[in-house]
Amino acid sequence: MAMPRANERKLLGEADFALVAPSHYPEVGRLDRPALIDLARRLREARDASRANLATMRRAKRGKGDPRGGLNDTGVAAKKQVFAAALKRVNKLLDRGEPA
Repeated sequence: MAMPRANERKLLGEADFALVAPSHYPEVGRLDRPALIDLARRLREARDASRANLATMRRAKRGKGDPRGGLNDTGVAAKKQVFAAALKRVNKLLDRGEPA
């Protein structure tokens, strides 16, 4: 199920939300192909960073690593899902090949 923008705004900071916001309709339709490719690259980097952070937190929760920060990973997991959903929207548009 898709997450509303209001929930995304609550989960993400200003910089992260500014990265995700152009992936929503109608803004994503206004981007040309090079801008979409750049957006996909930046979203992929953010998703991978969140994924690595989540893996580190879960590893610490199991007692196999040094805990950095808290052990509650629900917010980090939700943040990763927001980046993954945004990347999926952009990739879908890139796969269509519609933008010039």
